[in-house]
Amino acid sequence: MGRLLQIRVMAQTFRPEDVQKAWPRLCRLAWPQDHPDQGASGGPAKGERGVLELVQTLTDQVSFGDLPKDLARALEPSVRRVYEIMESLEAALADWKPAEANMASDRLEAALDDLEKEAPKD
Repeated sequence: MGRLLQIRVMAQTFRPEDVQKAWPRLCRLAWPQDHPDQGASGGPAKGERGVLELVQTLTDQVSFGDLPKDLARALEPSVRRVYEIMESLEAALADWKPAEANMASDRLEAALDDLEKEAPKD
């Protein structure tokens, strides 16, 4: 690294709109203000709603959000697992281990696919 220039390895969602298509139920839970029949809970702007933001927001919703308590309890173990995978991805990036980060990203997306199946349909 240079004296002033810092080199970083990072993960970023190329097309945030693809997150909504891939995991519509999870997006509805994470960002209910986008759905008129649900409450408003804030969150990042639509352009900033990538995979990592989805995981962080779901974690916040399960822990502190407006989700019904029985739903939050039911989803909590899977959301915790997804969050732990995200942390392993971020650790691999911080340690400049792109191969490990790539494997973690695959595990993260697969875990989100599984969590999507657990989320309520409406």
